[in-house]
Amino acid sequence: MSDHVSPVSLYVTIFVALMVLTAVTVGAAFVNLGSFNFPVAMVIAGFKASLVIWFFMHVKYQSQLTKLTVATGLFFLAILLGLMLVDYGSKTGPPWMKVPMPPPIDAESAIDSPPAR
Repeated sequence: MSDHVSPVSLYVTIFVALMVLTAVTVGAAFVNLGSFNFPVAMVIAGFKASLVIWFFMHVKYQSQLTKLTVATGLFFLAILLGLMLVDYGSKTGPPWMKVPMPPPIDAESAIDSPPAR
């Protein structure tokens, strides 16, 4: 492991970039992008997270094994999020289709009627 000392100007630059990206995220929240609001916010958040991981957590200057460990963790996070979205989509249907709600049950008729066989 090497002892790398980064200049303070690098940290100030990254901090300013994170603040600008935060302002962009807030600004994008006030713009109606339709179904693209969430993906745009996630792309900006992913870029901010990569800056934090790469520079503030010093992964840029670590060994290949550390970089592989971080990449593996992100890969499995992507798999888990993808499986969660598949599960959610299978229960609610595709976002472009409206899933009809079943009609409400009248409590009085449900009590008086015999059970279905």
